[in-house]
Amino acid sequence: MSLRSRYPRLVAFILLAVLTVCGAWLLLSGDWRAALGQWRGRLPIVAAVLGLRIMDLALDGLIWWWLLRSLGIRLRGLSVPLVYLAGYAGLLLPAQLGRFVRSDAIVRLGAGPFLEAAKAEAVLVFLSGVSAVALLAAAVAYAVSPVLAPVALAAVAAAFLFFAEGLFRLLSKTPIRLPAGYWWHGKTFLMVLLCMLGWTLAGVQLFLIAKDLPGGITLWQALIVAPSNLVLGSSTGLPGGIGAVEGLLGASLSFLQVSSSDLPLAVAVFRLLTFWIWIPAGWLALLWVNRLAAGNPGRE
Repeated sequence: MSLRSRYPRLVAFILLAVLTVCGAWLLLSGDWRAALGQWRGRLPIVAAVLGLRIMDLALDGLIWWWLLRSLGIRLRGLSVPLVYLAGYAGLLLPAQLGRFVRSDAIVRLGAGPFLEAAKAEAVLVFLSGVSAVALLAAAVAYAVSPVLAPVALAAVAAAFLFFAEGLFRLLSKTPIRLPAGYWWHGKTFLMVLLCMLGWTLAGVQLFLIAKDLPGGITLWQALIVAPSNLVLGSSTGLPGGIGAVEGLLGASLSFLQVSSSDLPLAVAVFRLLTFWIWIPAGWLALLWVNRLAAGNPGRE
């Protein structure tokens, strides 16, 4: 590894570590102990939420791996889950910049160029956003008439992908180009549906946590609240959407008549199980990737 590439990466690594420590301090200074204390008698629900979250991560990882392959990047074996999970070490970076931890890891392992890996991350963010909006449109349409739900879903997804296809035709001679017809391909539509399944799993997780609280929440409402609030919170550019996501979730659950005394604990448990605990998992994966990369000198 050259000095020119070593020092910027070292600085970025230190910055990432500092942000993680600050985030850990923020978590430990909060009311998470009270949240866990009151949830000790609901361990089956906690286990179910964790199981669904793992399924969600596995699905997201599958889509990510599929996107990498479509752009000519060939990660294989244990490096696939390790590089994917390493991205969660950067959850506290602003504007979702932590996703590019994976792109850097791909370069270090000699699996592909940074630009193509970064494209995969950007495409995944876009498809995730499209699927969230399509799911929201389908849920609203379902409230009007169940027959309208699939129509709304297909129309919203098609509109976004059609726009992306037209935009990237204009960018066909730039470094960020994608193959012609990339957005208007059956595989891309399938990825949108898989992303939508991931958002559905997030909604079910929120439903399991909040369903027994005074005031209650229906599954249909959770399928609207979880994706919309997570997308809006992340789009603020705040590190991990911290503050924005919690505030939006609390406001939405309050609007749905969930007891105000139970809101902080419900939101804290949801964020702890779906966000905070995956940061140390990401660091473990990143350190493992660093060891693998150290055995591949000269790959930069």
